[in-house]
Amino acid sequence: MIRINLSPSVKRKAQQHTRAITAVHMVVPTTKLSRGGIYAVVMLVGWVGVGVVALLLQRGVEDDMARLKAKADALSADAKTINDKINNQDLDAQAQRVDELTAAIEALETKRRTPVYVYHELGNILTPGKGPDVDEAEQRKRAFLDPQARLDPDWDANAVWLKSMVEEDNNVLEITGGVRDPDDLSEFVKRLRASDRFDRITHPRFAFEEVKQTTSASTPKEPKPGESNRNHYSFQLTAQVKYWD
Repeated sequence: MIRINLSPSVKRKAQQHTRAITAVHMVVPTTKLSRGGIYAVVMLVGWVGVGVVALLLQRGVEDDMARLKAKADALSADAKTINDKINNQDLDAQAQRVDELTAAIEALETKRRTPVYVYHELGNILTPGKGPDVDEAEQRKRAFLDPQARLDPDWDANAVWLKSMVEEDNNVLEITGGVRDPDDLSEFVKRLRASDRFDRITHPRFAFEEVKQTTSASTPKEPKPGESNRNHYSFQLTAQVKYWD
């Protein structure tokens, strides 16, 4: 009778069974850790959800604030427009009032102003032995730059006569008159320019005037005021009055 020793196989099976039990014990803890991870993931997802909701709420609040700010800006702009209109109306009324007061002041100044001193200055210029009110320093400077600007002390002022003076804008006088010859007119203009009361004397326009006698040669025609009974030159120029009083 043959005997087969199965002990090693039994022993091998026992070892395999032991290993299987050990593996089972090793798997169980791993399964428990995976559940914990799942819990952690679930909690993380929950917190993320809460964060997303909070973010959406915050954006909603910000959008509402932006809309409210836009409305407030629009209201402020409308209020500014209304205030500007009101201010412009007030400014226009004030400007009109200032213009009225300025015109009234100018009218009063015109009435108060008298040409007496201007006439007196012209009278001195046209009187033999007298002359204009001269700024000596300015006249020396003028004569130094232009020797022709020197005044002739022996000039006969009776060679010039005035016909009219018309006041224009900006204190400008338009002067018309007559003169014996162009040299006398030149001396008259130099004296106007030397006067401290006048400024911006224009170059005179002049023309020859031939007087026709209507009476006999032995009886010359009697001239009217501002006229001459002999041939002469008529002239016209403008001068600005620096000051009246």
